[in-house]
Parts: sequence; C-alpha cells; structure tokens
Amino acid sequence: MSNKIKVGIIITDNQDNILLLKEKIKKNPTPLWNIVKGSYGDMGQETIFETAIRECQEEACVKVVLTGSLGFYTAQKKEKISTIITFTAKIVEGAPRIAKENEQLIRDEDISELKWFNKEEILKMKNKEFISNRVYIIIQNWIKKNHYPLNIIKQVEM
Repeated sequence: MSNKIKVGIIITDNQDNILLLKEKIKKNPTPLWNIVKGSYGDMGQETIFETAIRECQEEACVKVVLTGSLGFYTAQKKEKISTIITFTAKIVEGAPRIAKENEQLIRDEDISELKWFNKEEILKMKNKEFISNRVYIIIQNWIKKNHYPLNIIKQVEM
C-alpha cells in the first residue's frame, strides 16, 4: 500500500486574507486554486516544520513563521493512503511571487498565479474551483477558525 505524507500551509496576511496559488497538475489540465503544499520526507533529515517553511519559499518565494495547525487530514482510495498535515503561517520576509519557470520544472510544478483572497471571496467559491475536495475542506476549516496551537505537532527522535 502506498502512503504519501504532504504538508499544506495556509499563508495569511494581517487583514486575515489567504494566499492561494493557481496550479495545474497532471491529473487535471485546468489550473485550479490550491494552498502551498508539498511532500514530506523527500529532502533527507528535514523536519515536518522545515518542510512547511521550505514549501512556502519554493512555491510563493516568501519566508514564513508557522503560527498554528489546522489538523491532520487523510484520504484512502484502493491501495493508496494520502495524508496532509496542515499549518498556518505569516510572511516574515519577501512579497509573494511565482517561482521562475525553470525552478518549477525542476520540482514538477506548474503554478501560474498567486492571489490574496478575503473570507467573503472564498465563501463564494465552489468546491470545483479548488484542486481537490481536501483543499476545499481545509480552507473551510480555516474560515470556521478550526485552528490548533502549533505545539499539537511534535517532532521526536526515532
């Protein structure tokens, strides 16, 4: 059975807007809205927290501080289990911008747009405008303030 662990990060500004990226993935040729997201465990000894911070740098070209968690989401389909551990974050350095095309190609990404949304705009959006149902649910939980302190997630030695 295949088991992938991802991190997802909801980046917000001081007005409580959320940064989303428009991304095209292999299974869907139409670009759809997504949160910053990436794989955990593909960079050696990196912690889950370092992975989240790195993904923000790679996908939105910003340095962030993690501020909390939105929980742990899992989905199972036949022989595949997909897990995402979610964080909230604030930008501490840089302005969001799309990574250069050659950098995206190296990471197998296809991000065409970054945009700030307020909660009212998000609430008007349909599930099908997002890259997955899981991302839609994560964002809805952020809107509902289903937040947890960052220390709910522990990195321990094996």
